[in-house]
Amino acid sequence: MKDSYPLAMPPELQAIASPPCLLPGESRQEFERIRRLLDIHPETIVEWLWTLDLADLSWEILRYRSLKQKTLEAFRVVAVEMVLRRVDGYGVPQDGTVAVQAYCRCNASQWRDDPEAAAEIEARLQRFGFDAIALNAAVYNEARVQFEMFDTLLQRAQQRRMVLLREISVRREFAKRVEKVSERVIRREFRCLEKRNP
Repeated sequence: MKDSYPLAMPPELQAIASPPCLLPGESRQEFERIRRLLDIHPETIVEWLWTLDLADLSWEILRYRSLKQKTLEAFRVVAVEMVLRRVDGYGVPQDGTVAVQAYCRCNASQWRDDPEAAAEIEARLQRFGFDAIALNAAVYNEARVQFEMFDTLLQRAQQRRMVLLREISVRREFAKRVEKVSERVIRREFRCLEKRNP
């Protein structure tokens, strides 16, 4: 694979290309690796601009997937707490709900941080009919707004990336057609000249 990014970028574009928009904790080296993995090999400045956009969009897609995974992990703790409230709070009088909430929040934190506590809590939840699938459903219920947001962001970024890829393809196909027509015209002109000047 040609290393088309850092070395082949036109100098006039290097001067104006903005640095990637990275969040804290994101790696510039990883971003540059994504850029290099795009096997586009831009031929014009316009294609270079589109390819830079493709790198940004590809990075955004990876970012959204990672953030969605982190959201899933965070809301799993929330879901465990909600299910524990249903199990541990059943039959508790109204004046005891604050204590149950605190107890369940503490248990959910232990579930997250302590594998032994997690095993005990999961076994207890299973006795009440809350298996991994039920917990997953609770996670999706708790995080549905965030998941919808990430799905929308992912879909938009993927659509924009597909449009750019299509534009590059259309532009290159058009250039090939023009080149073929141009070659035919030149050959005809050359033959006409040969016939005139034998």
